Amino acid sequence: MEIKIAKYAGFCFGVDRAVKIAYDSVLPGGGTVYTHGQLIHNKDVTDSLRLRGIVPAEDISAIEPGSKVIIRAHGVPKSDMDYLKKRGVEIIDATCPFVKKIHNIVEKEFFEKNRKIIIVGDKNHPEVIGINGWCSDSAAVASSEDDLGEILALKSDTPVSVVAQTTIRRNLFKKIQEIIKKHFTNANFFDTICSATSERQKAAAELSREVDLMLVVGGLHSSNTKKLYEVCRDNCAHTFLIENSSGIKNSKIINNQYNINKMKVGITAGASTPESVIKEVYLTMAENEMNFAEALEETLKPLKSGEVVKGVVIGITPTEVQVDIGSKYDGVIPLDELTNDPNADIAELVKVGEEVDVYIVHVSDRDGVVTLSKKKIDAVKGMEELRNAFENNEVLTGRVVELVKGGVVTIASGVRVFIPASECAINYLSDLGVLLNTEQKFRIIKMDTDRRGRQRVVGSIKVVAKEEADKAAAAFWESAEEGKKYTGVVKSLTSFGAFVDLGGVDGLIHISELSPVRISHPSEVVKVGDEIEVYIKELDKSKNRISLVRELKEQKAAEFWENAEEGKKYVGIVKSITPFGAFVDLGGVDGLVHISELSWNRIKHPSEIVSVGQELEVYIKSLDKEKGKVSLGYKKEEDSPWVKAVKDLHVGDKIKAKIVRILPFGAFAEVAEYVDGLIHISQISNERINKPSDVLAIGDEVDCEIIEINNETKQIGLSMKALMNDASQQSSDDKEEDALPNSYIEETSFTLGDILDSTETSEETE
Repeated sequence: MEIKIAKYAGFCFGVDRAVKIAYDSVLPGGGTVYTHGQLIHNKDVTDSLRLRGIVPAEDISAIEPGSKVIIRAHGVPKSDMDYLKKRGVEIIDATCPFVKKIHNIVEKEFFEKNRKIIIVGDKNHPEVIGINGWCSDSAAVASSEDDLGEILALKSDTPVSVVAQTTIRRNLFKKIQEIIKKHFTNANFFDTICSATSERQKAAAELSREVDLMLVVGGLHSSNTKKLYEVCRDNCAHTFLIENSSGIKNSKIINNQYNINKMKVGITAGASTPESVIKEVYLTMAENEMNFAEALEETLKPLKSGEVVKGVVIGITPTEVQVDIGSKYDGVIPLDELTNDPNADIAELVKVGEEVDVYIVHVSDRDGVVTLSKKKIDAVKGMEELRNAFENNEVLTGRVVELVKGGVVTIASGVRVFIPASECAINYLSDLGVLLNTEQKFRIIKMDTDRRGRQRVVGSIKVVAKEEADKAAAAFWESAEEGKKYTGVVKSLTSFGAFVDLGGVDGLIHISELSPVRISHPSEVVKVGDEIEVYIKELDKSKNRISLVRELKEQKAAEFWENAEEGKKYVGIVKSITPFGAFVDLGGVDGLVHISELSWNRIKHPSEIVSVGQELEVYIKSLDKEKGKVSLGYKKEEDSPWVKAVKDLHVGDKIKAKIVRILPFGAFAEVAEYVDGLIHISQISNERINKPSDVLAIGDEVDCEIIEINNETKQIGLSMKALMNDASQQSSDDKEEDALPNSYIEETSFTLGDILDSTETSEETE
């Protein structure tokens, strides 16, 4: 008979942890410690614990106030935890970390994100009951595809989050996942199946295909053991579920129904099955053919704490790395034994299949687990590297991973290096938190051993920063000159200006140079960390003083006058406002936009249109280079009342207009807002009149015809006479007009000067 034990069988990490916690909780002087239900589904273990005072409490109300209770690996609902705390019960939480992770997921997804929770698992299993209790028992539970009816009745846009019982079969989870994915448009999936469970099921499936008879060892009421049985039964017809070696003796396995001596026999075990029970089953099957221990130890030597061995990474979880060290025991590297960096990504440190050197921390014969450490090996190598760096005065680089009392901690070559606060920067840092998670260059300045024999490594960021600053400063002063342009970083702000780091050297830019408009504090335009362009205004090498400006005004002014021309457009900033206009900074030169140029409408003050600091698009109306004066225009021709008015007016149009002004030579009528047309005295009537006021009054609305539109002079000629149909009167008027002197006829071709002259004449007459 050939007997094989599955590569992964027996206690999983969570159960192993819970059992250890239970044994560690035994009261020294005797007394009862409760477990919330059966700690694990294994009679041998629970009987052993009972003898030591660890008693299961199936009803939570039976747990006496003030006593101790162990929460089993399956976990419990939040309401149970709250109930126990309220009764003053001391809780020892042995919930499997993988199950605890699911609690956190459903609590956050349900309460914070308002999503519907779906659990793939057995609704009666303690683990599922516990998970559901962390989302107020609102989850929908599916143990098979047949349970999805109620779930699929939900609207397709319902936000759902799907988790899995840690021991559920992976192919079932995948099937349900595909169905849910097709129905719901907003579904989140969390693969929370324990990797140990997957590996155990996979190893059992592979072994069951190779053997003639398969034994699945574990509690008859254990969910994960039953699933192992189902996996093996699919591949091997002669599969038996037994609780311990007694199951072999009391079954038909060895009652002459099978010729087991010629069979290949496979053994696997559930997560709650101790190593000792697996050994008993093995020895019972082997009878006297071979001692179990001898069979396993033919090729494996005993392991001892303190040894260094080679192993191969076979599994990675968020809290540990599983390593095959060629032993009958499982090798596990806890996260805190993998690295000193608390923020490290475990998946980035090691890869499945990678060969690693590990240090044996502890060998547990009872649990069949070897606790390993990689960081101890790395620390030895790293300490040698740091010793060489210290002796050779090398510059190292490390990420600051922790804030501690009096300084920070960085990691170099896998070793924690302490950097005191006084060595964290050239200038004192009041908030060391700015260094957290940043890469820093440093030197080792001290290596010694404390009174406990532990090696200490002290580093300094300041010495490296000071050296680099000195080099940068020397290079700066070699090439620095007034008028030179630099890109610097704002280092600090004061009420009178901003200090800018130019690369190892700081310069001051006065508050008056920070903005073209007046500001009360530098923080209005810049902040610490901003990258800005500056020019050196003045240098004092003897005092290491540098005066900076945002722009060289003389240079800017020269560039402006060289390129400036009438009509050229600029985008400037309003620097100041006066009653007669606004001064605009064009870059080294200020120009004036007169109040009349700010709007086509009449305004009382420029502040009605513009404000200090506003960007303004202007154009040059006129230049006086000798006096340094620039007159600017702002109004756009296309926005003028004239352009808007004549857009829809044509010669020959008949319109109604309102008389707004009367002069000796005619009357002005409003054609459109802010646009008037002139009805010359000769165009008011078919009959000759002495003066327009004899016929018209201000406010009269008259019908007239447009007889002229002059875009160059922006004048409109109107005629009331054109609409009068008395032909004879028209002919008479024409003859009279022929007899008029030339000076009178020419008045019909009016100009702005004519209007003003006439206005003055009219006023003098009055």
